[in-house]
Amino acid sequence: MLKVFSKGAVLVSAMAWAATAQAELVLSEAWLRAVPPVSPTMAGYVTVTNTGEAAVAITGAHSEIAGHVMLHDMTLQKDGTRKMAHLHHVEIPAGGSVSFAPGAMHLMLMHLSRVPAEGERVELCLELRGGETVCRDFPVSRSSPSDA
Repeated sequence: MLKVFSKGAVLVSAMAWAATAQAELVLSEAWLRAVPPVSPTMAGYVTVTNTGEAAVAITGAHSEIAGHVMLHDMTLQKDGTRKMAHLHHVEIPAGGSVSFAPGAMHLMLMHLSRVPAEGERVELCLELRGGETVCRDFPVSRSSPSDA
């Protein structure tokens, strides 16, 4: 009987922790860069703020319109070219923020099943260590909504 109660208590604790972790991340300034209708990829940008008391790690992302979404970073090389690199995770410290922005870290939506039109909104979900997800609608725009 004690084993059943212990497993139940662990499950309830895990569910409570997951709900808390999800509620502690705030996604703002989210947008997807509009691309030509034949493009197989598009980039996404967002600022993620961790209002919680513990660090949170983003381990991936997904969207209904993309076969695959990756976390990327862009670095400037000595010869002036830029190089993209896959990130396996992005850590957000407690009380801190991380920005996915043009020319820097960004979300890369690949193998698009369809290319959303400018003005459309697309749900994109960030995957967190531990299996939780945080989702938000990203408007599709040619430039950052804050530039408007």
